[in-house]
Amino acid sequence: MIEARCLTVYAGGEPVVKCASFRVGPGELAVLYGPTGGGKSSIVKALAGIYRYSGEVRLERPYFIFQDVDFNLLFAYTDEEARSVACRPAERREIAKMSPGQRQLFAVRLAVESGASAVVLDEPLAFLDPASALEVAEAIKRLRDGGLGVLVAEHRLEFFLDADRFYLVDGGVEELGLEDLLIEASRRGYGPYFTRHSFRPPAAPRGEGCGVEIGGRPYPPGSKIALTGPVGSGKTYTLYALAGVVKKAGVRGCRPAGFVPQNPYLYFGEVDLSKAPREVLEWLGLGPGDSPLRLSYGEARLLAVLWELWRRPRLLLLDEPTAGVDRRYAEAVGELISAYGGTVVFATHDPVFAERYGEYKIRLG
Repeated sequence: MIEARCLTVYAGGEPVVKCASFRVGPGELAVLYGPTGGGKSSIVKALAGIYRYSGEVRLERPYFIFQDVDFNLLFAYTDEEARSVACRPAERREIAKMSPGQRQLFAVRLAVESGASAVVLDEPLAFLDPASALEVAEAIKRLRDGGLGVLVAEHRLEFFLDADRFYLVDGGVEELGLEDLLIEASRRGYGPYFTRHSFRPPAAPRGEGCGVEIGGRPYPPGSKIALTGPVGSGKTYTLYALAGVVKKAGVRGCRPAGFVPQNPYLYFGEVDLSKAPREVLEWLGLGPGDSPLRLSYGEARLLAVLWELWRRPRLLLLDEPTAGVDRRYAEAVGELISAYGGTVVFATHDPVFAERYGEYKIRLG
């Protein structure tokens, strides 16, 4: 059982979700869906006791799987994790060598073995290729089929169209049927794929690109290049090689290069936003005194992409720029990439984004 009555969640002293009520019974799967910054992750963090809240919350033997699953996996090997959760022996594998999809599946398996009655997951599919995402989504549905109550915060709604309940989260919570949810989300401009957003990002700064080489093939200055392929195919490693951090045959970048990692919080070197470009802060509705660590994963990712773009690197490298953001923001980032004069190489599992904004598409693996 997962139940909240008039739940108000606070982040940085301000309410980010107001008087939200929802319920997930045993054997039910419910989806929290909504815009970037709407409050989905904040609800999960409140249920986990990380964010302060008011209102009533009822959780029966809960198990949480966070957006960065590495926060769940505290040990170096799978058998150590299994013993910590279920006190039983297990196959010994080095967790660092497992793909993101394998780590997500392992976390779901630990949820089953923990004896939990309720499981709460925050964006479990954000960093996965379509095949891995489908595998993880099916594993999550088996939790429901096993009688657990399951609450999933997720942008990739297409993997959970057979959920039992749908909640639209946008500063509050509203339960809707699937058809009404799709209509309302599209009307508001954030998804899932057929959105025409009603706002425009700030004008992209001027930039001058450079030629790059990937797989032994040269690409001209100003190219927009999408790297696609399954988890573990080498997309991130190729970005590292373009940045000059590692060496890879047939890969050559240039300097100065800008890089936004898959985990956006690693981008920020300061605890506030006093050095961020004014145009970026105004567009995102942030102030120089705000902390990037209080932003949602999607908001932090968008801020990092925009901030790096404003530095005007000749080569901009983006690792999963649309993971954890809604279609409205994804399309805005795509328009910025297209308008930017520099060379942009981005790794993505988002086929729509790659098709729309990748002038060249390179599939790895």
